[in-house]
Amino acid sequence: MSSKKFTTGVVETGRRVFSTPPIRGVIDRLGLQSTLSRMYWQLLFRTSGGTHTQRAGGVSTTFHASNADDFRHYSTLVDERPVLADLLSRLQPDDVFYDVGAYIGSYTCLAAAALSDGQVVTFEPREEKAVCIETNLSRNGLQADVRREALSDEAGEATFSTDGVAQLSETGTEHVTLKNGDELVERGEVPPPTVVKIDVEGAELDAIRGLSETLSRPDCRVVYCEVHPSFLGQYGADEEAVMTALENCGFAIETIHDRGEEYFIRAEK
Repeated sequence: MSSKKFTTGVVETGRRVFSTPPIRGVIDRLGLQSTLSRMYWQLLFRTSGGTHTQRAGGVSTTFHASNADDFRHYSTLVDERPVLADLLSRLQPDDVFYDVGAYIGSYTCLAAAALSDGQVVTFEPREEKAVCIETNLSRNGLQADVRREALSDEAGEATFSTDGVAQLSETGTEHVTLKNGDELVERGEVPPPTVVKIDVEGAELDAIRGLSETLSRPDCRVVYCEVHPSFLGQYGADEEAVMTALENCGFAIETIHDRGEEYFIRAEK
């Protein structure tokens, strides 16, 4: 057994010990859950060299993370495995997949691995995250069009706040470019999608409105969208408006996964 596997095994054994009811009860009473969780992922990140091979929907990708938070994201898929597996099961080899709000690229890379004759177009406005996606694509011999843009209903410039949740904010410090999706397709800058995933932390309605003509095309058959009820109001939207916008594009909507404060819908024609 390699020293890396041995050390990782020790960390996992420690996790199981701390998860036993007597010890877990003490941890909960002392309020140490978040501290111990951070320590656990820091240890795993260091002992693994930041590398994790993720398998879903019959494909696999080896991700390299530059920090413990990203490593946790790649390892756990932040409770999105059912959504990702469902999406991958519906991909056809020649699909055009849009990853709108790609973050560090879990969906992008696994979809790129699944599409033998298709194409992935990724929208991630933050430079650091876009570079992370491109690095992992390259490491796995995969390709995608990684665009440093956020999709919205109006094109322009905006600022992004990454304090806690990454959102558009007038007080943000990171400048980002906004693009109207329909205009990008009309100009031929990107091909029209057949499958779309949207995760934009409350800006769901703006992204859908900016893509409404494209989503209404008969060849765009399914949209996965993470709905953030607690954030929608910051964009002047609500859940009903998101559902109505997708229904107006010809989709029937089903909730497929609940993650507490947010949930995932599949809109299908």
